[in-house]
Amino acid sequence: MGSLTQQPKLPVIHFCEENLKPGTNSWLSTRNKTVQALEEYGCFVAVYDGVSLELHNAIFRASKALYDLDAETKAQISSDTPSHGYVGQEPLVPLYESLGIENAKTLQGVQKFTNLMWPSGNDFFCETALSFTKEVSELDQTVMKMISESYGIQKYYESLLGSTTYLFKLMKYREPKVNETNIGIIPHTDKSFMSILHQHQVEGLEIKTKGDLWIPIDPSPSSFIVMAGDICMIPEELVDDTHPLRYKSFHHYKFLDFFHSDEGRKSNFPIKDYCGV
Repeated sequence: MGSLTQQPKLPVIHFCEENLKPGTNSWLSTRNKTVQALEEYGCFVAVYDGVSLELHNAIFRASKALYDLDAETKAQISSDTPSHGYVGQEPLVPLYESLGIENAKTLQGVQKFTNLMWPSGNDFFCETALSFTKEVSELDQTVMKMISESYGIQKYYESLLGSTTYLFKLMKYREPKVNETNIGIIPHTDKSFMSILHQHQVEGLEIKTKGDLWIPIDPSPSSFIVMAGDICMIPEELVDDTHPLRYKSFHHYKFLDFFHSDEGRKSNFPIKDYCGV
């Protein structure tokens, strides 16, 4: 009899308070697991207690209220940065819609979005979106601190935080119609530095491994998928004869413009074609 091949799974790492005290053995262990997971898979499942079950439920109630709005209202969300505004009704991905809240860690950014969607105001949506973004950004900053420590580039950590802006994308995938594709969005890598996904209890997300296997993700209220984006690259301090320089310095938002250009859309490796050495 042939042996059964076991389905690979993403590493699951617990980001609870007791594991997040810098300098402790628990911190070092969590940090090492985090970096190993990013190096091997480019992502991992974070079990994170910063977002309570109450907040988890609230953000999905807020999202439903948002997507119950008519298409004309949602289309008011626009941005100079491609894909940061309203995206929907696209023939290539007919099941997919998204709305982006720029500067989502700030009250000003969230209020601007809320007032466009609800001119008379919506305190529940505004407060929930701001609370959720602040809690998830803490997870992002913790992961970045672990990466910088592990690679010995701590001096970049504070400057990186100072230049970081947060985009909160609320995404919806409708149920496919008869004889319609069931693919929500085409396979891709994110063009951010780091992405953190949080799902409703609906399966569908899959992650591709180095060995070309697809790993299905089983969502839960406490789980977050932390992904390294195309911009998460090697600083020059880590460049040596064994690890040569692979990318020139570049501006992130200009790279996003390139990615959404005709040339960028045709590229199989946009970051390499844009600024590869």
